[in-house]
Amino acid sequence: MNIFSKISGKVHEWVERYRNLGYRAKKKITFVIGRIFLYYVLIELAYLFILPFIYVLTTSMMSYKDYMDPSIEWIPSAIHWQNYVDAFKGLSYFGFEAAHDGGTQFVSSFMNTLIVSLGSALLQCVSCAVIGYALGRFNFKGKNFIFITVLLALLIPPQTTIIASYGMWASMQSINTFLPVMLPTLFGLGLRGALFALIYMYFFQRIPNAMDEAARIDGAGPLRVFMQIMLPLVRSATAIVFIFSFVWHWNDNYEAPMYMYSSTMMTLQPKLENIKYYFAEMMGSSGEVSEFAKAMTEPTLFAGCFLVMLPVLIVYILGQKKLAAGIERLGVIE
Repeated sequence: MNIFSKISGKVHEWVERYRNLGYRAKKKITFVIGRIFLYYVLIELAYLFILPFIYVLTTSMMSYKDYMDPSIEWIPSAIHWQNYVDAFKGLSYFGFEAAHDGGTQFVSSFMNTLIVSLGSALLQCVSCAVIGYALGRFNFKGKNFIFITVLLALLIPPQTTIIASYGMWASMQSINTFLPVMLPTLFGLGLRGALFALIYMYFFQRIPNAMDEAARIDGAGPLRVFMQIMLPLVRSATAIVFIFSFVWHWNDNYEAPMYMYSSTMMTLQPKLENIKYYFAEMMGSSGEVSEFAKAMTEPTLFAGCFLVMLPVLIVYILGQKKLAAGIERLGVIE
């Protein structure tokens, strides 16, 4: 009871001191307490997001013995770089594999993913900017219908149309090519294309009408106004669309593997599944991979996950300032 009474007395003393302080002192104390609480929440959120990444990184450097040792949880006894060598080969990052004719053929799942992600991001930046410019700056017949169509393209999940889409591309003999993934992005479709068009539309709507009216008085046509005036004013939107499109296409584990499933056309995401089979072949086993072999490949699988994440991390590090600036502005251009 003495301890509780002392604590109660201290609290009462602090409350009385706070009441006797001036307005500025109270405001400063309130500000400091608010900042401490804010930083605490931010640190907790950062911990929740960073913890899986740290786990992937530390586990990818463990040997099989360290991974199975219950006394080793985060820090390995020695860095096992062989996991990255095996993951690099298992993912077919760059390399050669046996061809059907008995020879060898060059296979690079990294190049396949880069072509799909970079090409789709660039095409969506162009096509979605045109759609957003038309919806955001012009009034014409059928505008509401087109806007509803864009919303439907955003709301309808691609899983409901994948069978019809696959049949269409198969009839065009375009399976195991880049066309089924990249060609729709040329027309503002593809992965999250409708969302990017709406982002551009919102940014274009925030530009004052005096900007393009002055250009038209000087004799500039719609194309010149779009290229020389409007696009430079929505650089933040372009950065957002490019980074999001690149990352989402890079991490796509549904649409691209559905159309590109041959060994020479596979992207990195489905290749992660092949790591344990690659390791089983190295051990000389055949058929189903045993649970023991799966456990042995876990550190290698985490190394493969890190190799898949690495290009996305580089893109984010290079573009984080423009991405943060674009999100902060939210299209407000005055």
